[in-house]
Parts: sequence; structure tokens; C-alpha cells
Amino acid sequence: MSRSPGEDVVVQEVWKGAVWAARPMTVVQDEDDLVALWFPKGTRWNAPIPPPESPHEESRGARMATCLERREWVFTDSEWDVSTLVLMQPGDWHALWISWLDGDQHWGWYVNLQEPFRRTEKGYETMDLALDVVIELDRTWRWKDEDELELFVERGVFGEAIADRIRDEGMRVALSAERNEWPFDAPWPDWRPDRAWQTPVLPQGWSERCR
Repeated sequence: MSRSPGEDVVVQEVWKGAVWAARPMTVVQDEDDLVALWFPKGTRWNAPIPPPESPHEESRGARMATCLERREWVFTDSEWDVSTLVLMQPGDWHALWISWLDGDQHWGWYVNLQEPFRRTEKGYETMDLALDVVIELDRTWRWKDEDELELFVERGVFGEAIADRIRDEGMRVALSAERNEWPFDAPWPDWRPDRAWQTPVLPQGWSERCR
């Protein structure tokens, strides 16, 4: 079920059988060992938020934990704010995001820790796992959203085994960046999209999971 360059697809995040978020992206490369997707600035996508009747909670992490616990959320239309190339390899518990500021200035790398992706009729399916790693141009790095991961574990949304798994994955990728290993030694920051490509849009049925 490989895709052709320039084809628009949907990356769905799925929680316990229900779509949690959906992003339209354009295929750059889809091979057995690597999927590369383009998610340009200005793309409209759908993110989860608590239903209007939900109790007020101060932190974003608490709100998201409650949604996942109760399996209750609604979608809000959002606009992506930074052009991003997404790299995924089969079996990996992360996607590597390469981002550019306005003017094509390479911003750095973002390790989005997530479930290994699965191919679907619409595109690809995964699930974000809260914790992330930010890697700067000089290869220094830091964890992001550690507090959210701890809260999710505390409230039983994620188990300790999952938390340990993604911490190990994040550390592995961060150390790979320090050693300038692939893909950090590859010329991906010099890549540019085909000028003929249009901004991808979500198709009808984006909120329905493919089985």
C-alpha cells in the first residue's frame, strides 16, 4: 500500500479505536524502510479538545488526560504554524520532524514520540505518546512535556512500560543526533517541496478510522 510522491494522505492518531487527531500531509517518499511526509505551514488539521460540558481543568495535560480516560473529546479546526518534514521508519516509536522558519531557515529537529505507524487506506495511523525531544542545530537537546507524561502515568492513561519504552527511544534518538548519525547526517534540511504541490486538505471521512 505504498504511496506516490505528491499524493495527499491523512495521518490519524487513534486512541482505543477512535480517531484522536487528523493531519493531512503530502507524500515525499514512501519506501519499505522510510516514509517522508510534507506538512506545510498553513495546513488545516483537526485536534482534540474537551467537550463543552467537561469540568474546567487548568493544565493542558490534565484536560487531555481526562479526555483519554473518559474517551470523550470533540475536534477543533487548527492551522499548522511551521513547515515540517516528517520522517518515519517502520517499527520506530517516534517520528522525526524537521522544521523551517519563514524564509527557509532550518529550525532544528523535533522527536515526536509515538506508536509505530501503520499504513491504512487513507494514509497512516499512529498515536502521540506525550513526551517529545527538542534537538537544536548544535545538537544540544532537551525533553519536552515530561510533566504531561508523568501525569498520564499517574492517572493510568499510559502504563509504566510504555513510559519507559518512549524514554528509552527518546534517549536513543538524542544520542544519535549527538553522534551525527543518520538521519542527522543526511541532507534533509536542504530538501524543498515541489512548487507545484498544493497545501494538503483533509478529505471527507477523515474522522473515521480505517480497519
